[in-house]
Amino acid sequence: MHLRRTNHKAKYIFLCSLAFLSILVSFASQSRQHEQTVTSIAIDRVWSGHRIKPYLLTRGQQQFVAYYDANRQMTIAHRHLTGKWRYYKVDSWLGWDSHNYVTMELDSDGHLHVMGNMHADPIEYFRTSEPLNVRSLKRIDVMADEALEQRMTYPIFLLNKNNELIAKYRDGGSGNGNEIYNIYDTKSKTWSRLHANKFLDGEGKMSGYFEGPTLGPDGMFHLIWVWRNTPNAATNHSLSYAKSPDLVNWQDSNGQKLALPITLKMTEVVDPVPPFGGMINGNVKLGFDQQKKPIIVYHKYDDNGDTQIYIARKGSSDDWESKKISSWKGFRWDFGGHGSLGRFMVKPYALQVIDEQTLGVTVRREDDVMRFIVDANSLETVKVEKADIFPPMIEKQTLAANKHLAKDKTIKLEHHVFEGQGDSSSNGKKYYLSWQSQPGNRDKAHSVITEPSVLLLNEIAQP
Repeated sequence: MHLRRTNHKAKYIFLCSLAFLSILVSFASQSRQHEQTVTSIAIDRVWSGHRIKPYLLTRGQQQFVAYYDANRQMTIAHRHLTGKWRYYKVDSWLGWDSHNYVTMELDSDGHLHVMGNMHADPIEYFRTSEPLNVRSLKRIDVMADEALEQRMTYPIFLLNKNNELIAKYRDGGSGNGNEIYNIYDTKSKTWSRLHANKFLDGEGKMSGYFEGPTLGPDGMFHLIWVWRNTPNAATNHSLSYAKSPDLVNWQDSNGQKLALPITLKMTEVVDPVPPFGGMINGNVKLGFDQQKKPIIVYHKYDDNGDTQIYIARKGSSDDWESKKISSWKGFRWDFGGHGSLGRFMVKPYALQVIDEQTLGVTVRREDDVMRFIVDANSLETVKVEKADIFPPMIEKQTLAANKHLAKDKTIKLEHHVFEGQGDSSSNGKKYYLSWQSQPGNRDKAHSVITEPSVLLLNEIAQP
């Protein structure tokens, strides 16, 4: 009897060990498969002296990257997805300003349009003379109105529903600027104003900082913004909203027409956050729920003076419903001042639909990344879980490509990831740029210029 029990026990231990080994092998196999889902390609050695955003655009089988090279010169690379990179440098060089990113888009005839390196500066705009040939890029001195192109900031390109190219930018300075929209005619190769009047008018007292316009699942373009009274980032206030079927005619969330230019007095205010109320431009994000309704994610100070994450959605009445989804105690991001602020202590991302009942809001608070799981009906937080902003394998690839930057332990470096714009690849993969740099320094020079960083293009298979 004793020998039989011993044999059974040994057999049990053996089976448990075998099961555990099987789990380990399965986990290792899954890990290897997970690692194999990323393919990284070195684009170039790029400027790393401070934070500056490159741009990645994929349209069909054509892919473009715009960035500043190791010598701060604006560079555009192009490839067919199955081919090699072709490079071209234009006559524009970066200073120390983290606002001076590059942006670009293709028009319907295949010509590439590039803008960037502007922070209340004269226009820096380039266009190809031959379709899909970056080496035919030429400087264009005037876009549509020379008088409104002397103090340009925050340029973006977008396409309307007719696939026509739109350019948007701020004319003027922080606290005293106006929003301008231009539209491009591919036949005449000329730009014209999209609106007869200014789109937004701060009336000499404030300017708007925008997120969008974003084409929503309801077929409307949605736009959110904050107003800012001065160059001091703490003076952001009055979270606002408008929508449009065509980027020309604008309305509030009830469908009531908005006359242009939009002023604060005529604006639909989602949340009347006051100046010094803890809201900042760049941290208001737009998403959509299961019913295609827009939901805005942002932060402000609560009644105790702590920084909290809020979401806002139009309720059944004419008012927007705002819900606090975080419950942080003793945490306050007390920002302010002029210039690029460096790494934000809090960074929310656009809300995503998880399933029929729940929504997800990803937030980085200092070095911790979390996802708030929110009930889609009540907007109450169900739970908070750990999360990743981008596929974590990207950082491993970036660090491996930039071992030379890790030699000097005294220099602080940031890891950056930029999600590509435009199309996914034909096999469902998504593209990301990644690199390292020193932080922003309120647009002032660092005491040390780091060696160039390797800019990687990362192709990630979708789950």
